[in-house]
Amino acid sequence: MLKIVKMIVMKKQRQSLSELLIVGFGGGIGGSLRYLLSLLPIIGHLPLMTVAINWLGAFLLALFDAYLTKNSSQLTRWQPFIGTGIIGGFTTFSTMILQFNQLLRNNLQVAWLYIILTVFGGILMVRLGQKVGRAV
Repeated sequence: MLKIVKMIVMKKQRQSLSELLIVGFGGGIGGSLRYLLSLLPIIGHLPLMTVAINWLGAFLLALFDAYLTKNSSQLTRWQPFIGTGIIGGFTTFSTMILQFNQLLRNNLQVAWLYIILTVFGGILMVRLGQKVGRAV
């Protein structure tokens, strides 16, 4: 019995390591895509780019989730790579919070508009992504 438990634990550890590498690779892709967008002339360094990235990430993650929920296909095994890795590496909550604090120092109204647009726009993008994901 102990031998069977050890085999199960070892298999789970190999699976966890494999998934960790898959998520890390996906995160590298997502982070690289975000970095490339930051290189765009003028708009790449504005907080609006962060808003757009987070909206797009919310839309794509919701679309992917709705599609998987509806179809429960083989794509489920791609969830760690696409959802946690690529989309998680692409979106950037910490940058949003840092930019909010930087905007707070300069203009209170712009800072709050930034947060409101980001959060409520993100919610709308999730709803749209779910609708499109279910339709696909």
